[in-house]
Amino acid sequence: MTTAYFDCQAGASGNMILGALLDAGLDKTRLLAELRKLDLPPWELRDERVQRGLIQARLVDFDIEPRGHHHHPYTDIDARIAAADLDPAIKQNARQIFRRLAAAEAHVHGTAVEDVEFHEVGAADSVLDVVGAAVAFHLMRVDRVVVSPINTGSGWVETAHGRLPVPAPATTRLLAGSGAVAYGSEVKFELLTPTGAAVLTHAAHAHGPLPPMRVLQTGYGAGTARLAIPNVLRVTLGQAAQSHQADTATVIETNIDDMNPEAYEYVSARLFAAGALDVWTAPIVMKGGRPATQLSALASGDTAPTLIDVILAETTTLGVRTHQVHRTKLPRHSFSVTTPYGDIRVKASYLHGTLRDAAPEAADCRRLAAEQGVPWRDVYDAARAAGRAAAPPGPDPAD
Repeated sequence: MTTAYFDCQAGASGNMILGALLDAGLDKTRLLAELRKLDLPPWELRDERVQRGLIQARLVDFDIEPRGHHHHPYTDIDARIAAADLDPAIKQNARQIFRRLAAAEAHVHGTAVEDVEFHEVGAADSVLDVVGAAVAFHLMRVDRVVVSPINTGSGWVETAHGRLPVPAPATTRLLAGSGAVAYGSEVKFELLTPTGAAVLTHAAHAHGPLPPMRVLQTGYGAGTARLAIPNVLRVTLGQAAQSHQADTATVIETNIDDMNPEAYEYVSARLFAAGALDVWTAPIVMKGGRPATQLSALASGDTAPTLIDVILAETTTLGVRTHQVHRTKLPRHSFSVTTPYGDIRVKASYLHGTLRDAAPEAADCRRLAAEQGVPWRDVYDAARAAGRAAAPPGPDPAD
């Protein structure tokens, strides 16, 4: 498993991400070949080595020739990415990143995502940065991305919309609910750009310090400004030094003492449908000795705001609490097995590269047991035995 760790002590931008990955070994010829598949105004990549403080870094930027149109709607940009002859995984990631960017802009300006427009040169530059990052992760076979706490800088930034505080409103929106850890500093500069935030908040599986890994390569991407600190983004590539996986998630919880208990099943179903990783309840006692229920949901990525909306709309609570948690997970692989009772989905888990278990999907076992008129345990045991026999080899702990 290849992990990319982004050290954002000087923030991040789209061109800094590309520069760091090129410096860490991304094949430039293959990157350019993929980017040339996009329907964009004529452009050229500037790529040079520069000094930022005591660190030599790679500065990349795109020189783009305007075609005469001033603005392009988000829907047009999305359609261009969708139409490009790119690998489906690259295309999907790039479109998701750019939609995050457009959704943040829409929220800030109080408009629909489909109505967001980008200036032509800025749009082309952002598309190249976003698609370039998706291409890089694909070509470099990056399985996991971990992002350090991000220095946003401080002060003000001049934009086409006027003077805005740092971090820019769109950047702040992208950070919200993503699990990212951000902090301001005395550096009076926009260190974290919306494009940089969109790429990292989409790609990140975890946030925090450098995880245990066997370091393979490192690279530095330079920012354009000369600052009091080295204006560089560092990426470290390595292989996991342990067999388990780690990430962060958001726990959303609230205490309820005035709701019909019959509603909890429905609320749980709504939360799962909205992307919750897990939902649970626990009996508690509130002030005045009143019996109550604590409702909790586990969210990953940017699903927390949606889950909060569901809880506020479907329960009687007046507010929720959220906090970040770190998760440690075993590698797993899902597949189907054929048993005398029918096909059943199974999830295999691995510890240190060795099969630990093959757990059947309980819902499949219940359905087939009812259809066949046999004990549920017989169906479950048959599926578990078939799953253990058919499970593929576990991942190499060094990969």
